[in-house]
Amino acid sequence: MNHRLSDGQIVAFVTVLIAIAQLSTSIYLPSLPALVEVFGTDAAMVQLTFTVYMLGAAVSQLAVGPLSDRFGRRPVLLAGLAVYVLASVLAALAPTVEALIAARLLQSIGATAGPVVGRAIVRDCFDRAHGARVMANVGMALAVSPAVAPLIGAYVHESLGWRANFVLVAAFGVTIAVISALYLAETNRNIQAGAGVGALARNYGLLLRSRAFLVYAMTTSCVFGGMFAFLGEGPFLLMGLLGASPKEYALLSAIPVGGFVVGSALTSKWTLRIGIDRMILMGLALAVVSVAVLIGFAVAGVFNFAVLIGPVTMVVMAMGLVFPNGTAGALSAHPEIAGTASALLGFFQMGFAGLAVLVTSILTGETQIPMIAVMSGAVAAAVLSFSLRPELPPRVVGV
Repeated sequence: MNHRLSDGQIVAFVTVLIAIAQLSTSIYLPSLPALVEVFGTDAAMVQLTFTVYMLGAAVSQLAVGPLSDRFGRRPVLLAGLAVYVLASVLAALAPTVEALIAARLLQSIGATAGPVVGRAIVRDCFDRAHGARVMANVGMALAVSPAVAPLIGAYVHESLGWRANFVLVAAFGVTIAVISALYLAETNRNIQAGAGVGALARNYGLLLRSRAFLVYAMTTSCVFGGMFAFLGEGPFLLMGLLGASPKEYALLSAIPVGGFVVGSALTSKWTLRIGIDRMILMGLALAVVSVAVLIGFAVAGVFNFAVLIGPVTMVVMAMGLVFPNGTAGALSAHPEIAGTASALLGFFQMGFAGLAVLVTSILTGETQIPMIAVMSGAVAAAVLSFSLRPELPPRVVGV
């Protein structure tokens, strides 16, 4: 029998749900260069294990969100976790890089249930402005996972091998499934019991015609994609070109997390006072300055740990300002279909992230230029997207 969680417990639970996807994304990154030798392939093929995961998560969200509107958050989450555990075990047993790519695709489908349902639960339980604050608090806690996951992954890789990381995330999935089964009550009070394919198409059509939804969704997705250009290319830049060990890579890649913590803390403190839109504008301004610094160092021919990690940290700080506010804005455009909105938002975010990784891997070379080019383009697209936002009355922006 499940029990209703308190508001504080909901925040903690949503944090864990979103962490499922982040953990699966980043825990094995220190193993990427080694997988080239393990499977006798090239870097581009190994990076497909990352790209396929992002693109698979993007597409599968389009089904997971509406299913949570139709059947409820709880059953959809439990089904997703079951798929996630199975896929993680298959990844651990993968005999070839092609088998690993296939397992990662299946893993992404299961992992999608965590963030999609988690975001919808926040919208079920909190209003727009408070939802942004909750997402910021979740973000600060989540900042630990991309910092800790590669570090754990590096130690597990060096001690037990890369396969052990997938065993570890499978155990994590089992734990979350048990907690969900025992303690998660249904939060969707507007289950669309009669909804079919026609209603699903109408809901997606409504969102795709909604200027408010699209502006916030595209702004967050572009910034998200820019960050993933670094996550996908970072192992090859830091370990391949600059000579860092897997453990050193994990420590260096954890530094930008500090920027995300600061950005999320500012969001939590200021959003209710100065409003969602102004917080996003602050984040975009910081992102523009940060990529300009990256470009400046590249033009000057300077490339070392400091000139890479420093500006990237500022970009991630900007994400801490943009991401929770943009997410709350997008999900509040049509709260009656929060699950579908969360799915489409996730599709854009993961799709842009996967596209950024794919483009960066195609352009990859012996410099940081491809990554900087993709990050700069993503930030420019975010600025353009947000410039198209509709004028909203002060009462709906938390001012």
